[in-house]
Amino acid sequence: MPTHAPRPHPDPKPRAHLLVLATWLALLCCMVLPAHAQFHFRDYGSTRPKITPPDAIVARAALLTDAETGEVLYARSPDERLLPASTTKLMTALIVYEALGKSMRGSVTIAEDDRAEPSNVPLVPGETLSVDKLFHALLIESANDAARALGRAVAGSTPAFVEMMNERALTMGCFNTHFNNPNGLPAPAGTHYTSCADLMRIFRAVIQYPELRKILSTKEYVISSASGTHILRNHNRLLGLYEGMGPAKTGWTVASRHTYAAAATRMVNGKPHELLLTILDSQDKWTDAQILFNWGFAQAAQAPVEPTTVLPPGTP
Repeated sequence: MPTHAPRPHPDPKPRAHLLVLATWLALLCCMVLPAHAQFHFRDYGSTRPKITPPDAIVARAALLTDAETGEVLYARSPDERLLPASTTKLMTALIVYEALGKSMRGSVTIAEDDRAEPSNVPLVPGETLSVDKLFHALLIESANDAARALGRAVAGSTPAFVEMMNERALTMGCFNTHFNNPNGLPAPAGTHYTSCADLMRIFRAVIQYPELRKILSTKEYVISSASGTHILRNHNRLLGLYEGMGPAKTGWTVASRHTYAAAATRMVNGKPHELLLTILDSQDKWTDAQILFNWGFAQAAQAPVEPTTVLPPGTP
């Protein structure tokens, strides 16, 4: 059965001494631990992970579904319009890939208008890069200049490509989605938004293509451009650390906070079982994702297994 839950609200009257203790502990951790030691994968590597109730997540909106059946396993505000940040690039990738005949052949000459900050290759106006390199920069490094270059190459200009994005959103039934740019950078209020349900539709459409799915699952990739040789590093911190983590796209801005679209696959009852997750407006998508994936796989393992019918010898 699907689970729907409101966003939890903190106790309005917490005990003062607990607040003081928590504050001192937080300060102590920040002073004692180096920056890299402050990030923890709570359940990584455990054959019997701790199952945290899904309502414990801090995201404003989340949606967990079964990849094969589409069944909703958990939902919190799935239709609320929120900022997508760089998960926007999933729609950019989808449109460009299909416009190019579902391939990454060809090249793009970079224009001055393709420049974008932050998170870029950086691309140099006048240089020519292969579409393949630009796709890797788009989906691994989340390069904002690569998003603009690919969109412009397909539509002729960035505004024309944004029109294509909004038209495609409507044809997909994403009625709580509107785009202002191809990369998810801050835009005027009310012009750039999506919902967890709409982001799930877009994510499913993208990962149906093995080539895109492979790039979204790639941890590092090296490209050379006029600005030098660059090691593209996937922003998905759970890739290679959370068991079964597959293709994913991350996003973050100050206004949007953490955003995420991810797939994970584990063996359940002897068969691979894939779950899909979208998260918007979270203080900590890494913990939220682990809580929801662990809970989802635990539910799948408890599902009744259909009995196998054994036919008698000689049955046609």
